[in-house]
Amino acid sequence: MKILADLHCHAADDPHDDLSHSTEELIDAAAASGVQALALTLHERRLVTGRLSAYAAERGILLIPGVELTVQGKHVLVVNPDDAQAECTTFDELRKLGPRDAAIIAPHPFYPAPPCLGRALIRNIDLFHAIEYSSMYCTGINFNRFAEYVARKHGLPLIGTSDTHKLPYADSTLSVIDAEYSIEGIIDAVREGRVELQTTPRPVHKALRFGLKVVYDEMRTALGVR
Repeated sequence: MKILADLHCHAADDPHDDLSHSTEELIDAAAASGVQALALTLHERRLVTGRLSAYAAERGILLIPGVELTVQGKHVLVVNPDDAQAECTTFDELRKLGPRDAAIIAPHPFYPAPPCLGRALIRNIDLFHAIEYSSMYCTGINFNRFAEYVARKHGLPLIGTSDTHKLPYADSTLSVIDAEYSIEGIIDAVREGRVELQTTPRPVHKALRFGLKVVYDEMRTALGVR
């Protein structure tokens, strides 16, 4: 079946970013946009409970565990990680563990911010199953262009995500995944490239506001302010 999915989202339980919306509010907003599968990918924290999964299921959403790791100073998305993967801090650790039951995605790899992968993606391309096409772009300003090139060169799918940090929820960039409606089915489909990018540019003022929010959070983290 075709599943509308968002595999990169943050909420108030994130230990890295100063966010105001709860996971329940995020789920409600995604459901209102027709999302059917949602990965909660907090920084350095895997958080999907039975209660949250049931809450999402009641709203027609399959909630998927995930984490946005900091790996040698760079962000890496691991969707459906196990305990060992959720604790990795180096590329070699991830490589030694192997993919297991997870999909490893390169988030916003070529955006101009220190935690973005950049050349580290090329050096470690063997680790990744997909490359993110971030919603944070507008007509004339799109740092996803080189991600498109790298994905084509290495035969990897582009995953559209909202990378939600603030409500209202932005559904301008998502993924349509051809998969069995289960966590395992979605992971298999991503790893096999059965993904269709669904995206439109965001209005300039919204893209800039989102970018400033991300920069602000990174500065707070660098200064040790929560």
